[in-house]
Amino acid sequence: MQALVFNGPRDIRYESYPDPELRGANSAIMKVHACSICGSDLHMYHGAHIGKTQYGEDTPHFCVGHEFIGEVVEAGTDVHGFKVGDKVLAAGGTGCGMCPQCLTGNAGKCRESTAFGLGKSLEGGQAQFVNVPNADATLFSTDGLTDEQSLLLTDGMATAYFGLTRADPKPGGTVAVVGLGPIGIIGVELAFVLGAARVFAIDPVKSRRDMAAALGAEVFAPGPDLVPQIMEATGGAGVQSVFEASGAKGAINSVLPLVARRGTASFIGIPEPDDVLPLPLIMFKNVTVRGGICDVQNMWPHLVPLVQSGRVKADGLFSHQFDLSEGAEAYRLFDSREEGVIKLRIDVK
Repeated sequence: MQALVFNGPRDIRYESYPDPELRGANSAIMKVHACSICGSDLHMYHGAHIGKTQYGEDTPHFCVGHEFIGEVVEAGTDVHGFKVGDKVLAAGGTGCGMCPQCLTGNAGKCRESTAFGLGKSLEGGQAQFVNVPNADATLFSTDGLTDEQSLLLTDGMATAYFGLTRADPKPGGTVAVVGLGPIGIIGVELAFVLGAARVFAIDPVKSRRDMAAALGAEVFAPGPDLVPQIMEATGGAGVQSVFEASGAKGAINSVLPLVARRGTASFIGIPEPDDVLPLPLIMFKNVTVRGGICDVQNMWPHLVPLVQSGRVKADGLFSHQFDLSEGAEAYRLFDSREEGVIKLRIDVK
């Protein structure tokens, strides 16, 4: 098959790669129809860290990508919820499917839980075909969903819901979203759906601020005037719920000064090992701090009805479209954060 393969930092290549095989009786093989790039993929692309792994020239080559949709073309004997021909999306990561946590619907707590496309242990889906272990708990039917909605539900929309709700937004309250990539833009929309009276949206890129403003947010650029501007806008109180959706060092560092006393800060951007938070601000402002990796499957029951009813639209996020053979350029453009670049769709033939 053809796939996008990590060959080192900033070196994603479209090349031949071995076809996947079923890894177990609870696995399925998907023919991928479309995929997309996540902001967390850029940590790998930059040669930075994801968890304990640093990506470098000596990293074994692997197929990338954890946001993909397609069709089941082979299913193991223990796959009961899906059959050959079903149109599906896959959660961005999964567990083993056999431990007590997986068997009770908590794949995120599985000791073997991992994301697709971060290494050879679970090859990614920016490819013509991909093996999906724990298929009954990892796949979801795309019936009633558009391709773009389905791609967002593999990770980005779920992570936005996860991160935003962990910031404890209150009806009539204030929310700040730091970082307006696709997850942040969806976070702005969700904040209003969940009842926020005011949403402050922060990003250095004007086109992204414009998208947030069109959703009703009050927009700001990062910089030395950010905290004074937010404090003035909130009468000196700060923001009750702050959702960090970037992972950039500047974004992480800006969060706690924005939070109101007894407010909540939620972090979902992938940090580097030297990223730290100032404990005195947490202590003396009585701030609740949460961080974590989204368990995508557990977000679907909350999100899919909102999407299918039209309450959450997530419109206009896919700004560019590529073929799989153009994957290297897709990564370059997504990494550039140029004006107008939000989310990229990659079609697979």
